[in-house]
Amino acid sequence: MRILPLLFLLAYLPLSLLAQTDAPVVAPKMTVEQYIEKYNAIAIDEMYRSKIPASITLAQGILESGNGNSRLAVEANNHFGIKCKVSWTGKTIYEDDDAPQECFRKYDAAIDSYRDHSDFLMKNTRYAFLFDLEQTDYKSWAAGLKKAGYATNPQYAELLITFIERHKLNRFDGVKLSEEEDRELKEEKAEAVKSYGKEFVNNGVPGIVAKPNESFAQIALDYDVKVYHLYRYNDLNKDAVCHAGDTIYLKAKKAKSDSLYHLVAGNQNMHWISQRYAIRLDKLLERNLLLEGQEPKEGEQIFLRNKREKAPALKDTVKVSVEPSKPVAVVEPAKVDTQYNQTVYDNPAQNIATQKPVEISNVADTLHTFKENLSFFHTVQKGETLYGIGKKYGVRVDAIKYLNALEKDSIEVGQRLIINPAIRSADTKEPQAIPGVHVVRQSETLFSIAHLYGMNVADLKATNNLTNETIYVGQELVVVPVQKTESAKAAVNTSTEEVYHIVEKGETLYGIARKYGVSAVQIKELNHPMNERVVPGQKIRIR
Repeated sequence: MRILPLLFLLAYLPLSLLAQTDAPVVAPKMTVEQYIEKYNAIAIDEMYRSKIPASITLAQGILESGNGNSRLAVEANNHFGIKCKVSWTGKTIYEDDDAPQECFRKYDAAIDSYRDHSDFLMKNTRYAFLFDLEQTDYKSWAAGLKKAGYATNPQYAELLITFIERHKLNRFDGVKLSEEEDRELKEEKAEAVKSYGKEFVNNGVPGIVAKPNESFAQIALDYDVKVYHLYRYNDLNKDAVCHAGDTIYLKAKKAKSDSLYHLVAGNQNMHWISQRYAIRLDKLLERNLLLEGQEPKEGEQIFLRNKREKAPALKDTVKVSVEPSKPVAVVEPAKVDTQYNQTVYDNPAQNIATQKPVEISNVADTLHTFKENLSFFHTVQKGETLYGIGKKYGVRVDAIKYLNALEKDSIEVGQRLIINPAIRSADTKEPQAIPGVHVVRQSETLFSIAHLYGMNVADLKATNNLTNETIYVGQELVVVPVQKTESAKAAVNTSTEEVYHIVEKGETLYGIARKYGVSAVQIKELNHPMNERVVPGQKIRIR
């Protein structure tokens, strides 16, 4: 079939379409259900990569992006309000927030936003013990996020839990990976483990040297151990931070060493010696007649194998001289809050409960912004109606019903409703997209768009004067839908047109297959013989 030139084709489009081509194109708004349907697969993938419940990630994404309809989500694929900060070197977008025109991160795809959100939680010490929770325990995750200072809203944990339960998001927490997905996840972990570089065995104990920008949660996930195990194995307190070059043991240290002594040099302390010889700190202290916190002087011998008879000399305490002419202020000893402590427990819930709450105003590395008025509860008062409540907060009744999974307009006194001013309407029909024009959405390809309208890729490219298959989010493509009769569907399905994909950094075979709506098995059959692992720059046939 001969391809019609674009101008010739436009001449045959309806006049009503041509009359509207100067009007602004606005992509249809997403409802809660549509957001869940579109992004639940990404949330599930992230759950198995990071152990963050898919329900938690979806609820945060929906509430913080207004069902994916916020400007940050639409124009920057930023679903979690993550700001630039000094470490960010990627694309940016500016938006009024706590200050005018603040810098926010801009992503090429929504999945990048989801991964960045997971990485933010994994790399921050204050969230570490959350990763020991079961991935189905969304209630403890919600409470832990609030306690660790994720959001200033005092109702944040309850908002997440209520939203998850009303929309049954926890059903995604139990989704199992397919054999293919599980294999890809293991391969990704294996690659991550390789990136640590130096692995070693000391005193019979396996360990690694931490790489830059690493965290205990990430190491625990990569090596399939518990976070609290890493703290225990390495004699660390809850406030410990992982630094590049640190020795991190992956199993419990031994009670003694084959070496007999260590001579203290410089600023070496008992913990450093414990790590150097892979000996448990409590055993090392006991063997040298020292109490926790006592440090030996430089030049002292520390016994590594046998118990000594006399304790080593300790470092001099710092003496503060006070001028006699000046009065000395009497300072009362600080009150110790016995509810919180530095002990690392086997029970993750106990570790979270005994961890001191973080004051959000003191958190300098907070990347996200969860505004106080973004989501909140409204308690229904006597005489109130959904219409009246919606008018009060500038949202429509359908938006309130969507957020709260209400089937009817009737409400009861005392009922708590989630209100989100960013989600003013759940109506996806208004405004309409221009007929005959398709606005490219995230993760779409020419192949998927052509399939949607019963066209083939060659026709779609010719219609829009495209010289290659590169398209971008927000791009307007002229489409001429083909009525999807059985014969038309068969014609599309039996098309001999070949489609190829150039692998980009970070892509996997499974991810590419999902992007084009085909199976990884089909791709492997078309490219036989083909390995499971794909590499950047590799050209593979999709169909």
